[in-house]
Amino acid sequence: MTSGRAIDPGIDALQSGYARLRRAQDTQGGLSLADRRAGLKALRRHLIARAEDYVRAADGDFGRRSRHETLLTEVAVAISAIDHALPRLARWSRPTPVRLGFPYWPARAYLLKQPRGLVGIISPGNYPLQLAIVPLINALSAGCRALVKPSEATPRVSALLAEGVAAALDPDVAAVVTGGREVAAALAKTPLDLLLFTGSPQTGALAREAAASAGSPLVLELGGKSPAIIGDGADLDRAAAAIVAGKLINAGQTCVAPDYLLTPRSRLDETIRALREQAAKLYPTPRDLTALASPQAVERIARLAAGQSTIDLLPCPVEPPLVPPRLVIEPALGSAIMREEIFGPLLPVVGYETIDDAIAIVNGRPDPLALYWFGPTGAAFEALTARTRSGSIAIDDTVIQAGVHEIAFGGIGASGVGRYHGKAGFDTFTHERPVFRQARFNLPSMLRPPFGKLADRILGGLIR
Repeated sequence: MTSGRAIDPGIDALQSGYARLRRAQDTQGGLSLADRRAGLKALRRHLIARAEDYVRAADGDFGRRSRHETLLTEVAVAISAIDHALPRLARWSRPTPVRLGFPYWPARAYLLKQPRGLVGIISPGNYPLQLAIVPLINALSAGCRALVKPSEATPRVSALLAEGVAAALDPDVAAVVTGGREVAAALAKTPLDLLLFTGSPQTGALAREAAASAGSPLVLELGGKSPAIIGDGADLDRAAAAIVAGKLINAGQTCVAPDYLLTPRSRLDETIRALREQAAKLYPTPRDLTALASPQAVERIARLAAGQSTIDLLPCPVEPPLVPPRLVIEPALGSAIMREEIFGPLLPVVGYETIDDAIAIVNGRPDPLALYWFGPTGAAFEALTARTRSGSIAIDDTVIQAGVHEIAFGGIGASGVGRYHGKAGFDTFTHERPVFRQARFNLPSMLRPPFGKLADRILGGLIR
């Protein structure tokens, strides 16, 4: 007897795509430098040619998505990732010599840079193009073949990406499979040479379990509550502008968005005033705001704000489908809004007395993906960095560091495992295969049995 539940057709596409890519990997190995360059250039042409199509697709998926945000945070970021990789591929791919000392000299060794093989990429819907294609760019740069599962929450962008990858890349190189959560779960359970998963800590736990059952190495890019901290002596207007910009881009649906703000209690009112003034300058009208991606997200933001003391961040009226950005003033540290990742246009503002108090608040939550500091980098900042953990630190700005390809992107603890972007992404998808070449005359050969006085003399030199 069957349950009557239809099987997602994406499962068949996943299985056939996996079989083809695995066969290609087993028979042809990794991609040559020429093939990598050709693939990256083809993806670049697709992104430029279809940029406005991605704008329309994202706008339809979100219900309203700022055109400039889509071009800036999705299309331009992807193109810049390709432009960063292309001129560096040959250098990144060269074997790395390893200097050997006593007792192994004059043997030689080096690290051979080889593609990990067939990799999987599972991406979320908050940045539906960027978070699918940048890992693909990193994988192609390293010479890997890839199966990509973009988010089912953004079907228009996912379909456009699938069309573009199919046109730009050989099916023996990469494939995009669309479908529901069942397809993502099936990919996570598929034996892969590496799986890169981006999503929430809750779904990341499921991906970790699935990858472990398949024996697949795993990179997790998760999220968390990234704090912004204003120190004594900070320029409040500059800090407020950066915090508002980082919080409201993509309606707060950014894994490295400032989740809550800590400010000296003596400057609490001044901080609130600066935030509202800078928000009015950045968003004089709601034109550049983006909607939350789903009705469930709207309901979750309403739940987090319920019962809290809130202030509208913008002076202009904000109508549906947009959610009005609000400051949440001094919420209880044990409340839901201070425990859960907000992922929306709410910004809790909490006063602190000493840097020790701020550190205690940060450490009372799981390790964040980012930590933001505004102010002098003196003793307070040194104490903060020494006694907290985060995936990254940014000083006097927010979010920008996640788009810098020279900087590795990744979390720590609850916010993720592993890194990508730029050279770090190349390294993640690369197996550094040690190669050791013994010399004709060498000391280790003198330590083979039968052991005698020579071996005793050599060991006497080694153990002293």
